[in-house]
Amino acid sequence: MLDIFARRHAIPVYASGPRPRPFVLALTVLTEMRYESFTPNHIRVAKSAENFSEPMQLALHTGVFMALQSLPQKFPTILAFEVLLAIYIIWTSMHLTLRYKSSPALFGPLYLADSLTGFWSETWHNAFASPCQSIAYNPVRFGLPKYGVPVVVARSLGILAAFGLMAIFHIYALAPILPRRSVIRIGLFFLFNGVGTVVEAMIWGKRKHWIKAVLAWTFETLLATWTAQAAHIPNGLSKIPWRDICGPPSEW
Repeated sequence: MLDIFARRHAIPVYASGPRPRPFVLALTVLTEMRYESFTPNHIRVAKSAENFSEPMQLALHTGVFMALQSLPQKFPTILAFEVLLAIYIIWTSMHLTLRYKSSPALFGPLYLADSLTGFWSETWHNAFASPCQSIAYNPVRFGLPKYGVPVVVARSLGILAAFGLMAIFHIYALAPILPRRSVIRIGLFFLFNGVGTVVEAMIWGKRKHWIKAVLAWTFETLLATWTAQAAHIPNGLSKIPWRDICGPPSEW
């Protein structure tokens, strides 16, 4: 609702051909996973990811997930990558089922990410791109310079604000099903990613380099592993307590 209010002067509209009948449009809005698929939208797609087959990518990422399931599940790094892939698989499956014809891809191929900035703005799912921009980034980025804050500083603080919003959202969403220690660490995961993204931009700017990609993947892997250590992730699909998945955590 806050995002709709922030964008009240440019509400997204259906732009995929002639406007359908009201009940069809209502059904489309209800089932489409993100209204960023409408026009205008804030979705950024890397040039290398403009043309790819979502079903093929889903099959590829599912294969990698199943391969990881065959490995020992006691290592937090393996669990961290499995969570990453599980989110990709679940959300992409829903998107392929519910989207309308011209809806942009929800994810880019994960293996093409070559920076923290590219991962979060172009590769990872963009279902919350609009709220992050309208509620957090834009007010800070364009509001602070009015009070004399340098643009470069305001831009960095806007990025931190966007990641802070994601931290708050994930803490709120996961609090009913995870212990306090887990959700706090997940919140810190997003905050540290914000800091890492800002530092990366300060050092590298928009330049591409293999060292930049290696540092990004190393940072993300270490941070995800640290987060997974406190997330109480079951060791493999067979260990998930499905009957208790919606029950209240004992540590709250």
